[in-house]
Amino acid sequence: MKQKLAIVMALIAVAITGTIIFQLYWTFNAYRFNKAKFDYNIDTAMLRAMNDCKKDYFDSIRHVMVKRLSPPEMQIQMDTISEADSLNEPIKVSFNNQSMFRFEPYQFKRSVIDYYRRKIGHPATNAELFTEMSFYQPNLLHGLTMLLGTYDLTHGNGLLLNTKRASNSSCFKLSSHLRNGIYALPPRTKAADSLKLTHYFEKELNKLKIYESFQLIITDKLDVPILATDRYSETLQYPYKYHGFVFLDIVGPVYYMKAVFNYPQYGILKSMWLSLLCSGLLLLFTLFCFFYIIRTIRQQKKISELKDDFINNITHELKTPLATMTVAIEGLQNFNALKDPDKTQRYLQTSRDQINHLNKLVDKVLNAATYEKQGVKLHKEDINVDTLIQEVIASEEVRSGKKVHFEYLNQGIEIIKADKVHFRNVLANLVDNAIKYATEPVWVTITCRIEKSNAVISIKDDGIGIPEKYLHQIFDKFYRVPTGNLHQVKGTGLGLSYVKTVAEAHGGNVTVKSLDGVGSEFIVSIPLA
Repeated sequence: MKQKLAIVMALIAVAITGTIIFQLYWTFNAYRFNKAKFDYNIDTAMLRAMNDCKKDYFDSIRHVMVKRLSPPEMQIQMDTISEADSLNEPIKVSFNNQSMFRFEPYQFKRSVIDYYRRKIGHPATNAELFTEMSFYQPNLLHGLTMLLGTYDLTHGNGLLLNTKRASNSSCFKLSSHLRNGIYALPPRTKAADSLKLTHYFEKELNKLKIYESFQLIITDKLDVPILATDRYSETLQYPYKYHGFVFLDIVGPVYYMKAVFNYPQYGILKSMWLSLLCSGLLLLFTLFCFFYIIRTIRQQKKISELKDDFINNITHELKTPLATMTVAIEGLQNFNALKDPDKTQRYLQTSRDQINHLNKLVDKVLNAATYEKQGVKLHKEDINVDTLIQEVIASEEVRSGKKVHFEYLNQGIEIIKADKVHFRNVLANLVDNAIKYATEPVWVTITCRIEKSNAVISIKDDGIGIPEKYLHQIFDKFYRVPTGNLHQVKGTGLGLSYVKTVAEAHGGNVTVKSLDGVGSEFIVSIPLA
């Protein structure tokens, strides 16, 4: 049995180890998958943020362009070139803002112009119409920005740069106009771009349920990318040119943006909390199942051992009276005992006593099975404690076969309400054990007292005691404390189990205090009423 149990435990240990390794492997792969998803999502969020910045940029350009094309000095003239069909007839469009430079008129089909009018979605002015068209017609956009730029150069603070020679002062003013005209960058461009991109990037990350802190890096040139690891992530480096007229390569630098996440693992693990929790619970459940199996096997082993011990004990208990009766019958048959009435009566009485002993033994076993299935049925009545205990003492003095000294002390209990038969059996069992597991002369002390509306009866002996490691098992059915070959005491292992069952049926309990080699004290507590 021990070898089989060892094999089972070894197999369970292998299964547990394999389960843990598999769970760790699955968790690591799940982390790597979520890390790759995280890296993809932050790149996606950066692209979306760039598009949001681009949209804002073009909205601001549109606003500036409409405003610059709307003043009265900006003349927009549309002339029909020929009288072809009204849909495809060409229209000549010219712009004049009184600058020193002149540009050739642009030519568009009427259908193209009508298309952009409809695209705007409301009755549009000419300034709005050609601003919208300029975003889709590169030549028109280039011409308009050049037109407005030359106007800024030639009409600033009364300076008209139409001479062939310019002084140093004029050059300084020209530089000033370049910085403050349509080509000029906004003040603190890099900081403004950083704030705008950070705002949109955070917004896109939140949509993807990413809330980790990051650092936005802005440089004037491309950097060497750092490879992502399990604990580091960064986006690709994207060019950012959504300020001024940088996309026309007219003025200003192109910035390169990327976001760096130094501790992405916290957010990744947080996103995996449900799967990690389920994995942990599954692992704990598996461990619980394995340990429950081991515990059940050990309990079954213990029950099997108790059963074997019980069979051995009950066999011994049955064989002893049977052997006694056999000897008595043989005496009657073979030694002319029938001619001696006294001897005949003595042999018959011995056989009758052994039969009663067998009957009680069988009843004890049957009652144990009944109590386990149906519980103890009580018939409570008022019992005089002194009378009950004196009866138990008198009975045990007669049947013990040992020299016993009883000491009885009642500290105030007169009447208790209990089942007389069962409670008497409880006290008799405890006194009997006190005598059986002690050497002569035996000293037994019985004490009665009241504690918190409970009747407490203590039975103390000076016997062999019970080792501490066995105390938690002595009330188990069929269990007997191992004593080796030192004490050969008859018993079935049912007595203390019966005591506990009856005490609990009365709403009380039984406890034990014991020192190995010194003695034991059993304390029964039940409600007074």
